[in-house]
Amino acid sequence: MKMLKIYLKKNKEELIKELIKKDKAIKDKDKFIEKLEKELKKYKNANTPSSANKHLKSTTQGLRAKKGAKCGAPKGHKGNTFIWPDINKIIDVIAKKCNQCFGLNIEPTGYVKERKVICMIMPKIIIKKYRQYEYRCLDCNTLTLANHKDIPDKGIYDKNIQSLVNYLKFKGRMPFANVVDMMNNVFNTPMTEPTALEITRRTSNKLELQYNEIEEEIKKSNQVNADETSQSIMGENQWVWAFCNSLLSLFKINKQRGGDIVEKTLGKDFKGKLIVDGWSTYTVYSKKYDILLQRCWAHLLREGKFELEKDFPHFYKWLNDIYIMAKKGKNYKQKKRRENMHHKCKEELKRLIASMKAHNKLRTFANKIENGDDNWLTAILYPELPLDNNLGERSIRPWVIMRKIIGCIRSDIGKKNYEIMMSLTSTWEKQEKNIFHTIQHSL
Repeated sequence: MKMLKIYLKKNKEELIKELIKKDKAIKDKDKFIEKLEKELKKYKNANTPSSANKHLKSTTQGLRAKKGAKCGAPKGHKGNTFIWPDINKIIDVIAKKCNQCFGLNIEPTGYVKERKVICMIMPKIIIKKYRQYEYRCLDCNTLTLANHKDIPDKGIYDKNIQSLVNYLKFKGRMPFANVVDMMNNVFNTPMTEPTALEITRRTSNKLELQYNEIEEEIKKSNQVNADETSQSIMGENQWVWAFCNSLLSLFKINKQRGGDIVEKTLGKDFKGKLIVDGWSTYTVYSKKYDILLQRCWAHLLREGKFELEKDFPHFYKWLNDIYIMAKKGKNYKQKKRRENMHHKCKEELKRLIASMKAHNKLRTFANKIENGDDNWLTAILYPELPLDNNLGERSIRPWVIMRKIIGCIRSDIGKKNYEIMMSLTSTWEKQEKNIFHTIQHSL
């Protein structure tokens, strides 16, 4: 023991240096782990779609189907029954010889097998030449050129071709290269990519008035679902904003995810209610003009599952119980009962937040819930509102799919085209209109 003390006294400074070096290495290691965890959160968080985490899932290769399992839909599945259109043509199929010995000595037995087949007549391009005669008015001396409803305002393609190009582009979500390929090889219509772009530009210009009408209708709506997603415009990251209800969809592209885009779209006189996610832009707008908000519970429960389910299952169950209470209260017919349930849910949510704040790891998530304030429970007092923003997410989903296909929008013309045409096609689809025929009649 005495020898050890003498050794420590002599080598005190060297030992201290060595300990400092080890401590620094430990600190550097902790910082490195912390940095890695921050990077991982970018790719694995509550808002990351399942398609982005394919590498984290086990593959299905080598798995076998259950023995005796039947193919097709399960029992009780309603399905969609196919309804046959009217028969346009009946064709009698007769035989002239035996299929076995090829003999010609055959006679009909009276049995007839009937089969219905849906056929398509391949399109045939027709070139029409219109001779427009000019007339002079003998009263006012004005020259008038005779017109025909099938003559396009500009260009060489009629309304059918223009409608088809727009349908393939905005409903079929095809890149222009694929649209042109289909026009050339399936419909035998000669066309180039710049021509297809010009057709969509002319169409969007002509239908811009209808787009403006949708915007005015959205401003008058009793309730509006709003959502946003990113979109690359000429290499710059911008944001697509969706404002919608059950019958209308309005898309607007803005350079920022924040700012006054909500105020510019809905206006200062908006009297409806907003169903949104937790983005602060909506909160700023609602406080400024005293607009009622309903925050999305689907987002909250998804984040709750990510943050709580594994390490704090009792908090996750507690959060789900409050959601069930809110759903139950929303369905009460008596206003007084709904008000009582609103108060009960509000107090329960406060208790949950206070309990979660006792844990360092949960303070950020607890603050996020707290920032939602009473906006989580608006639907209890106004039962016509949903507790989630699923309608907004479903409305913006076609744009997300289209973005995955085309990637970047490469011009201001394309940006305007997408805003107008995606808004109109989404609106017509909600109204159960035939998109192709509606474009056709609108031109």
